[in-house]
Amino acid sequence: MLEVNSHKHLKKYYQKNLALWPHNLTLTRLISRSLSRKDNTFIQLSSDSRNFWWPGLLIPLCLHNNNIVLILSERQYRLLFEVELPKLRSSRLGFDYVEGIEVTPSDEKIWVLRYQDLIFANEKDLLKNRQLIFPESEFISNELRESMSIKITPKDWENLIASHSRFEASIIEVHERLSLSLFNQSLRSDAVIRIDFSELLALKEILKDDLPSVMPWQRALNVANNGWVTWAKIDNQKLSWDWYIEPLLPLQILSGLLSKNTLLMLTNSGQSDSFCLDLHSKKFTFNVKVELGNKFDQDPIPLFVPKRQPLPNTSNFYRHIIRQCQRLILGRTRPTIVLVDDLQLRLQITSELAGEFGLRVVHETTNIETNGIVCCCCNWWIANQYNLPTPDQLIFPVIPLPTLESPWIAAKVEMLKHQGRDWFREFLFPETLAILLKSLAMIRGKDVRVAILDGRMRYRSWGKLIFEALEPWVALERLLPY
Repeated sequence: MLEVNSHKHLKKYYQKNLALWPHNLTLTRLISRSLSRKDNTFIQLSSDSRNFWWPGLLIPLCLHNNNIVLILSERQYRLLFEVELPKLRSSRLGFDYVEGIEVTPSDEKIWVLRYQDLIFANEKDLLKNRQLIFPESEFISNELRESMSIKITPKDWENLIASHSRFEASIIEVHERLSLSLFNQSLRSDAVIRIDFSELLALKEILKDDLPSVMPWQRALNVANNGWVTWAKIDNQKLSWDWYIEPLLPLQILSGLLSKNTLLMLTNSGQSDSFCLDLHSKKFTFNVKVELGNKFDQDPIPLFVPKRQPLPNTSNFYRHIIRQCQRLILGRTRPTIVLVDDLQLRLQITSELAGEFGLRVVHETTNIETNGIVCCCCNWWIANQYNLPTPDQLIFPVIPLPTLESPWIAAKVEMLKHQGRDWFREFLFPETLAILLKSLAMIRGKDVRVAILDGRMRYRSWGKLIFEALEPWVALERLLPY
């Protein structure tokens, strides 16, 4: 009955809401079936689903809310409460929910949790026998990692010394030794430098008879094992540094929860992306696995990838991308988004373009002119694209491969190397495809051209795989003057 009722309500909903995704009726039936039967379900959505899949998920939840937990990122959280729920209310559908961890809801209410709340609820064993729903589940690992992240500031060191005065000399010695080492290694004012985990273990050994009970020290010393990565972010202007600690395999920390509870996962990623590979390695099994939508039914992306482009490690690459960006931007009447994940390169490009195009150029802000030029990283664009007008074009000066300058990325690669695995094809490349496809998902079908100015698209074997992942697309052989 749930399938039939959800189907009827979705049809009524569409009479008032014109934004359609042709597979939403099928999605509603699949989700209704999963809720009724408590199946472990994995649904892969085509990239043209954009945010049109929300009604297909929410309407069955309005009609069946038995022991359901909906886990959302901050962006999804805002989208649910600011956009999707008002639409449901206008269609006279009630979404009976409790949000956050202040109150544990009854079985008849949907429990809406952020990832930070999910971790706390799991530690308190509050999620037994509940069905967990993860929209856009390809970002679970990243969301968990950020939510589990521990940050230790100079103020926290002061508090530790004040509360453990009998260990003051030893604590100061550890801090001064770390500071000297970090500033000697620092080549930039905002350098990020890996810290060996033995330093945290050494501090734990000093405090072993009186371990701190306050955050963040309690968590930091409790997780002192090799499954975590630590690094410092340097502030040379203030002569200070912050200590960051993050899990290397966040999915593994919640593997007990994910294996015992019923799961419903929606994803826009492909089967070869690193999230799917992680699920496979942890031996999670799904009763139902479905792919919805055919990417070749989508509108093709106008794609500009010139032949004979230089490689990023050549001396003329920087001038090449600046010159091509200037040519691409010239005469555009709508916004241009320039996507560069490397901070130093992004700031250089921003400065160069500002010298050419003036105040039209901004760095990671949504307050732009009609024909503004936004220089940003891919994750910023994915999170903020809904607050910007539809752009004229997206420019990728370089392919957004995860950088080994990131301590977490470097540690993950080291782990895969140690295990004798193909760290590029199992981790770096799938992460690149996931971020590329997510960056382009919202602009497909909106007459937005995409330019990739990296010679590796033509000269590396995996460049062909990127071309295949972006299909359908139509090649732009040359730039038109208007």
